[in-house]
Amino acid sequence: MNNLNPLRPFLLALGILCLCAWTMPVPSGIPAANLDEHENLIRERIPTAVSIVEPIYNAKVRSYLNTYLLRRPEQTAEMLGWAAVYFPIFEKALAEEGLPTDLKYLTIVESALNPNALSRSGAGGLWQFMKPTARECGLKISSYVDERMDPEKSTKAAVRYLKQLYAQFGNWELVMAAYNAGPGRVRSAVKRGGSSNYWKIARYLPVETQSYVPGFIAASYLMNFHDEHNISAVYPEHVMCGMTTVLVYQGMSISELARRAGMSVDNVKQLNPSFVRNYIPTSTYGYAIVLPLESAALFDANRTIELPTINYDGYVETKTVKIGSNTYKITSATTEHRVCAGENLSVIAARNNCSVSDLMKWNGLTSTNLNIGQILDIRYTIRELVNDIVEAQAPATPGRNIVTLTTLQSLAFDNYSVAARATKVNANIVPVINTPQMNTIVLQRRQSVRQLLGQTITSAQLTDPTLPTNGCTGDVIRLN
Repeated sequence: MNNLNPLRPFLLALGILCLCAWTMPVPSGIPAANLDEHENLIRERIPTAVSIVEPIYNAKVRSYLNTYLLRRPEQTAEMLGWAAVYFPIFEKALAEEGLPTDLKYLTIVESALNPNALSRSGAGGLWQFMKPTARECGLKISSYVDERMDPEKSTKAAVRYLKQLYAQFGNWELVMAAYNAGPGRVRSAVKRGGSSNYWKIARYLPVETQSYVPGFIAASYLMNFHDEHNISAVYPEHVMCGMTTVLVYQGMSISELARRAGMSVDNVKQLNPSFVRNYIPTSTYGYAIVLPLESAALFDANRTIELPTINYDGYVETKTVKIGSNTYKITSATTEHRVCAGENLSVIAARNNCSVSDLMKWNGLTSTNLNIGQILDIRYTIRELVNDIVEAQAPATPGRNIVTLTTLQSLAFDNYSVAARATKVNANIVPVINTPQMNTIVLQRRQSVRQLLGQTITSAQLTDPTLPTNGCTGDVIRLN
């Protein structure tokens, strides 16, 4: 017994601490571990937040709300910030077609307001179009441009499609189900269930579609009552200023555009997600590129600036750096991501606008295998130009030599007659000028000069055997 005496003060203190822990009230600022405390309030509020579908609160709605409000509040706060950017676009397009503006909440269920979102089934963009449906709705999808990722164009296409579905079903619950699963499956479910009531035929729909309308109800509630759950929007400051568009006619890489606009490549891509290969192809009509007002003025003035590559370690750090006559605000941040079921490095990298190799480097990974619950570091660096006083860029001039046709290694003459080879073609590379390109031929991706000649030039046009020495994708060849 005497050997236990030294432990008695420790055990007594531990008992007092336990007693205090049981009797001390839980601070009101700490959120509940589940939605039980808010159940009655949520049921009362949902009819005020949901107007175009039946305002039901069930287990599926609760599951969505649990994710938005308790499991992933940080992601929800960022999504609320992006709503301030995208919802005005959605509301304008819906109002023009006479549709309820509450349909904008579908994008929360579809993509969580991520224009780069790609599902396992291949659906993409804010409105998660499948490629065949997107093409039917007039969206262009090529090796360089995927208009499903374009907020303006995909929204107009989605609104037209929703209007067509409503003309078929006359019921917004069925329209939402048809948007998710396809009108054929909904018609089949209506026939099997003998009813046009979504809740009665839901069991005949795919599992994902059974949760689709509940997801819309939860999204509607979230957008109207997030403040009541202590979740505030985190706004993307770099896109909250005034925006405008510039037309780009000539082929140009995203990095070149960023250099001429005084922006980071990541920010340009975030504002223009439809260019899937980081390249803007040549277009007779021009591509409308979204830029902040100051960056658009810099681009139109034919000025250029190089943003410095500066990285800082630390959780969140903002520094002002003076380089020459320019001032930059550099914000570096490191956040943690807990791996969830079904996630891999590719999915996590796509969601965070980085590469798999970046994730492996940041976390010292030697394998792409992940464990559920594993913590990964995600790093961000945002560089912002504080002032745009820069030197004017010298006018662009042709930078390629003109040589004889036979010296081009990519040009094979097997399919050309000797007479055709002896004739001449007069061609030249035009400089990068931001004006419409008329009567020109663009060298497409993986297209050789031989293929270009075979498609576009007759033997009567072959007048001078000279072409650029190193023609590459995006070059504009003008024939005289």
